[in-house]
Amino acid sequence: MSDAVLTIRTGTLAGTDVPLILSGQVGQTVVITGGPARFTATVSGAPLTLEMDPAAGWVQAKGQWWWCGRLEVREDPAGTRLVRRTYNLAGGLSGRLVPFTVGRGHDKRAVDGLHENLAVLGERLSCRTEFLH
Repeated sequence: MSDAVLTIRTGTLAGTDVPLILSGQVGQTVVITGGPARFTATVSGAPLTLEMDPAAGWVQAKGQWWWCGRLEVREDPAGTRLVRRTYNLAGGLSGRLVPFTVGRGHDKRAVDGLHENLAVLGERLSCRTEFLH
């Protein structure tokens, strides 16, 4: 499962070739360059930085000036656990204002994104996925 979550291919990608960390962009064409641990992705003209550390079991996307989303793969007695985390990278007053401005509604979109990640992962691996609260 780690490969399905942590693999980032370069080139012009669409559909199931889009890395799982960007699964919310499956309907978009994504251009990815760079590697092997740090990549640049362009989605609808917006640049993102993708980073991965397979040994530590994570991949992340950073965008805009405040946002970082990370997927972590962990062993679990029931199989494999996929953890999604969102970080506010802004500091100072800007960082405190993010939840009330550009970050407003982000928690719901993050949960929706995790549901989408699980659905995409289940399709790619032909396996059952389960959302844990």
